[in-house]
Amino acid sequence: MGKSVLRPLIAALALMAVPALASDDNRIWPAEVSIPNTRQIQFTSAINGEPYTLFVSIPFIPAPPGGYPVYYVLDGEAYFSTAATASLLLQENAAVVVGIDHLAFNDRAVIEKYARRKPSDTGPIGTDAMINAYNRLRTHDLTLPVAPAHRAPDWFEPSRNGGVDDFLKIIETEIKPRIAALVSVDAANQALYGHSLGGLAVVRALFTEPNAFRSFIASSPSLWWDGDAVLKGEEKFAAAVTAGRAAPRILITAGDDEDELPIPPRAFVNSLPPDKQAEIVPYLKMRSSWSGMVSGTRALAARLAALDGAKGYKAEYALMMGEDHPTAALVSVGRGLRFAFGGARFKFDK
Repeated sequence: MGKSVLRPLIAALALMAVPALASDDNRIWPAEVSIPNTRQIQFTSAINGEPYTLFVSIPFIPAPPGGYPVYYVLDGEAYFSTAATASLLLQENAAVVVGIDHLAFNDRAVIEKYARRKPSDTGPIGTDAMINAYNRLRTHDLTLPVAPAHRAPDWFEPSRNGGVDDFLKIIETEIKPRIAALVSVDAANQALYGHSLGGLAVVRALFTEPNAFRSFIASSPSLWWDGDAVLKGEEKFAAAVTAGRAAPRILITAGDDEDELPIPPRAFVNSLPPDKQAEIVPYLKMRSSWSGMVSGTRALAARLAALDGAKGYKAEYALMMGEDHPTAALVSVGRGLRFAFGGARFKFDK
């Protein structure tokens, strides 16, 4: 997804409520509002050396005999608050919500390290630096390596990418154990949610680790990344399902008002100097043939739903009417919770 497309989305996400920092020393923005019964865990991964912050919301109800279900949310700085509130509304079906991210919007040390600020940038840290750090960190976590033939010009897209397989290992070996040590969890009833590039990471996890989670929720997944490379894992996954070796529950969503592909408008291309136009036009033409956001996700969901899987296997598609790329996430994060763990069972006083 190009910078011209990412910037409005990420700028909007920067304004969303995020949990307070563990330490006030590196705080840039005030964070005086908190979510009840939440925890924050910070660690540096032994796998890729990156700093991670986990935002954890624990239900108010006692843990069920088998432990709480768990909802892992990628891009936690953007979607944790929404998911935590939505989970509490499920009442007795509420899950532990774990947002995974880096604090790129409110940790001075993280921003200074990853924003590529120039030596001359000695003033206050601005939104551009936060967006730069956020893009670099999430693009590395959530994407597959880009083949040379599919690479965009360096000035158009973040070049730091391809760390999704390490990231999935971090979830399995470094994040899940930390959550299990904090609160009683049901290891057999966990779900993974991701939107956009996060949705791409969910599809990658589904195809490579189909037994790692009970439910996989891929919201507007960027299937087009690297020329649909993530779909190369579909055949192996289908074989595992039909052989009964895996039976996950899958929800794929998109917004009906999303662009088929996040390609910048012609006006943007025309505004570039001739040398950059010559670089970007062939790339955009190639990208236009990759999976569309609505058509591609619908086709994938249909293929997965057609598989003859073992008992418990399920694949659904949901089109969020009237939603574009940013707003589709706000709907799908709650829809994913209900899909994974069931809806609220309201009780009325007599």
